[in-house]
Amino acid sequence: MLSSSKLDQWKFLAFIGPWLIGFTLFFLIPFGTAVFYAFTDARLPGATDVNFIGWDNFALLMDDEVFGKSVGNTLYFVLIGVPVVTIGMLLIALLLNLDVKGIALFRTFYYLPTLVPIVATVIIWRLVFNSEFGVLNAFLDLFGIGKVNWLGSAGMIKPVIILLQIWISGSGVLIFLAALKGVPAHLYEAARIDGAGVSRRFFSITLPMISPSILFVLVIQTMYNFQMFTEAMLLSNGGPNYASYTYVFNIYKSAFTDLKYSMAMAQSMILFAMILAVTLFILKASDRFVYYEGEKRG
Repeated sequence: MLSSSKLDQWKFLAFIGPWLIGFTLFFLIPFGTAVFYAFTDARLPGATDVNFIGWDNFALLMDDEVFGKSVGNTLYFVLIGVPVVTIGMLLIALLLNLDVKGIALFRTFYYLPTLVPIVATVIIWRLVFNSEFGVLNAFLDLFGIGKVNWLGSAGMIKPVIILLQIWISGSGVLIFLAALKGVPAHLYEAARIDGAGVSRRFFSITLPMISPSILFVLVIQTMYNFQMFTEAMLLSNGGPNYASYTYVFNIYKSAFTDLKYSMAMAQSMILFAMILAVTLFILKASDRFVYYEGEKRG
């Protein structure tokens, strides 16, 4: 008969077993396979007749102009898009946190686009921002403003994609709204008694208290923008002139259009390293700006 400690161990393994199996099948094995193919000359997924070529795929990427553009575009969305979208979500959450009549209805309306599949949302935005018969240009025409080539201009496509991210940011806004609701009211009351204005209360109370949520949204948005694909593909097919040609879009083209599967896997390894490095940097830097209530400070 099993002892109590042995029985607890078997129970633990029984509960964690399905997760371990899923983690092995859907992460470890695919990740290991991707690493293997990154150092070969495989042209198709599952190829067996491959040759080991070492670091040649990575060396070729360094001389690939399109790869360089995809890196530059992705870094643009990470370094500029992430702060803009995060600030936009926070501002919207502050508006939705106002205690006014009918605010619950506005919260519901703002969250609705999040429930729509991203593909459907992008198709709707193509209709809105179409340069010839788009709804937005028709509206601008009422004020005598000429047609704007929103999706066909290299200078406009990135802001349009960032604006789209704000439009579908209902989940992030919901996180910020919950954080704002969790700020103790007595802190604001004490600040008002001491004569603190709106801006002082925001920077001295609101931001520190919701900083853990800001960190979470920053990390999630960073990962999302590094892996952006649907917006770039459906809005402008990576154009114009590679202006929205993102990193994952380039991986997709390498694997399924150019039939350079090993090259795509090499790019995936670089992407994994970039996301890991940037995420670790954000988490390390968070010690300076994230406040956890009840945490002991030295």
